[in-house]
Amino acid sequence: MNRKAISTLAIAIIVIVVVAVIGVALFLAYGTLSSKTKQSVISTTVSSNVSSSVITLTVVTFSGESAQFIQYAGDLFHELHPNVQVQVVQYPFSQYIDKELTALEAHSSQYDIIGFTSTSALDVEPYLMQLNQSDFNFSDIIYPQEDFGGIYYNATTGKSEIIGVAYETAVYLLAYNATIFGNQTLAQEFEQEYHMNFSPITYKNWSVVLAVDQFLTSHHITKYGFLIDDHVSHGIIDAFPAVFGWFYFRDPSINLGNPAGLPNYNIMFEGKILPGFSYPLPSFNSTSGVNALITYRELVNYEPSPSQIQMSYDNLPEFFSQAPGEFIFTSQLAYINNTKDVLLAPLPGGYAETGTDFLGISKYSSHPQLALEFLQFLVSPQMQEIAFLKFGKFPISKEAFSALISNTSLPSYQREWLEETYIAALNASANPPNIPPTYPELIPSFNNDVFQFLTAPQYNATYAMQILQQAANSWIKAVSST
Repeated sequence: MNRKAISTLAIAIIVIVVVAVIGVALFLAYGTLSSKTKQSVISTTVSSNVSSSVITLTVVTFSGESAQFIQYAGDLFHELHPNVQVQVVQYPFSQYIDKELTALEAHSSQYDIIGFTSTSALDVEPYLMQLNQSDFNFSDIIYPQEDFGGIYYNATTGKSEIIGVAYETAVYLLAYNATIFGNQTLAQEFEQEYHMNFSPITYKNWSVVLAVDQFLTSHHITKYGFLIDDHVSHGIIDAFPAVFGWFYFRDPSINLGNPAGLPNYNIMFEGKILPGFSYPLPSFNSTSGVNALITYRELVNYEPSPSQIQMSYDNLPEFFSQAPGEFIFTSQLAYINNTKDVLLAPLPGGYAETGTDFLGISKYSSHPQLALEFLQFLVSPQMQEIAFLKFGKFPISKEAFSALISNTSLPSYQREWLEETYIAALNASANPPNIPPTYPELIPSFNNDVFQFLTAPQYNATYAMQILQQAANSWIKAVSST
């Protein structure tokens, strides 16, 4: 980032004691902050603009808890910068990217900070300022979360570009009902019948998941098996890679020595670009892909039929009470009732998928330096602790994770969540692509094809390969034309 071009507003001064005290009072309003964090907040100094005119920083993102957290942080930022107001504009998830792109394509200065997800990152990338490694303490930011969406690997220059910063951690894990799996009688019955371990933290493969589904539903212990997203608009592109990851990691014929795939292409493409091509070929139109798709369909068989009710971000939590657990992003935990009985486990075999959210600075912002300062404030360890304590958002900061895990005033189940999420976040790589055509073309074509398979009266390996080859052909056409 060119400092001369963006620093016309910024002259660093130390905030006077009165303002610092007001900021500290707001930070400490939530009483379970660790003593280390309290001391850090008290000793923190921030820069402020000397101008007396009021400046509005406008953030645009999708509606929900994340937007509420950003606005809360903006209100605290205002206390430290009295002449700066932060306004968060929210749109429904299905609309926000189109709203953002309309403004960005017009080179409008309407929005200073742009929200985006991993899979929409490269749609907004051309309109975002490139950030510097020195802009943030990246040694404290969990890299696999930042890598999947915040970093663009430019094939033309061969260099990586930082286009945004992750402001929370979200990983796709198994949330399970600890009451069911803590029942030793059930555990003994299952283990005698299936010769497998009942505890979700021990699952080595997806066959164990299906065995547990069969056991619990056939014994009328739960109405459904483990729930998994099958929503055609977006959920399939998250759920399928979560299942496919187990097979991809173990299949050198498609990962070609790169278990996480290539940057931006990830596991749904092969791990190398073959001679004669300028892009990697899809990986899912393979024996491993067929096995994953059939496994996915069998998981869906233990939940409401997607032809009648599709499982999605919105309704998975409400069905939780009728199931032993569900495969969800950790950001959805806050919507489950009686969370004290909910614990987390990795995906079978001990891996995870990333799906976090990002904020970048618009090239057309009138206040880029203040926008950068707000983002630095948002991802600071102190603010990241508050994100979890007040909004249930898992931090992106390693220091915040450490402080929260060691905070004995938190309930034990929350500290278990934090530990499992932190371990998974450091290694999460079962990710869908986020190349430019992902959001507008790859997701719709793949989801529609797979949904056809999930709702078909009959399914087998031949039909699975037909569906996956159909999706692969669409992907090759989209990638080759960009």
